[in-house]
Amino acid sequence: MGGRFAGRNVIVTGAGRGIGEATALAFAAEGADVLALGRTVVDLDDTVRQIAEAGGRAWRAACDVTDEAAVDAVVADAAQRWDAIHVLINNAGIDDDTPFLDIDHARWRAVIGTNLTGAFLMAQAVARQMARTGGGVILHTASVDASGADGPYAAYNSSKAALLGLNRTMAVELAQYGIRSNCVSPGFTHTAMTEQAVGPGLMNYLNGSFARVPLRRLVRTDEVAQAFLYLASDQASGVTGIDLRVDAGLTANLFILETLPEE
Repeated sequence: MGGRFAGRNVIVTGAGRGIGEATALAFAAEGADVLALGRTVVDLDDTVRQIAEAGGRAWRAACDVTDEAAVDAVVADAAQRWDAIHVLINNAGIDDDTPFLDIDHARWRAVIGTNLTGAFLMAQAVARQMARTGGGVILHTASVDASGADGPYAAYNSSKAALLGLNRTMAVELAQYGIRSNCVSPGFTHTAMTEQAVGPGLMNYLNGSFARVPLRRLVRTDEVAQAFLYLASDQASGVTGIDLRVDAGLTANLFILETLPEE
């Protein structure tokens, strides 16, 4: 299969559903050999099946990104199978909607552990391989919630804000090894989980009349995947240390005037 990523090897974490699934499919469609990682094997099998049916190449491995030994093992397996790891998509993440005063400390640690520490562990293990093989690209799924509070998501918001800082530091320190690091921050995104959470009536509103968002709809997972494709491609060879927002214009609007009472 030809494409921008023919002959390149790509790891996608959280590849079983949502943005991770769409991103794994997009890289495979562009010719990459994809390693799909996640904790739920049945979801990973579905991603790999879709890629194979489309004529692409993929394999999967169960991996909890908070488990340092598991991360080291799966990256070592990838390095043994491939001559080089060219791209890492750090997408694995969880959230929590507990009010600040009620957040359980164990849940706080779980969210930070997956979204921030897990991204660090994967990035460090992969970057060590990339530094030995001539460089590569590491990309992270951040969120518009890194820049503004959105409901009772203190742990999630904090983890994503910290991920932006990690990304900038990686960009500065790893450039000497030919490694670029960037973030993609999705806005409200249309996923199967979103559909289950809000129901068909509200989903119709969110996808056609969403007044808070300039494009008046949710972002699609394939649109987020396209941002990852660009940042990982040679077309973005001069881009490192940035956060690319894919939010249908959400953060372009402070939404102040629209909410003021009429005189």
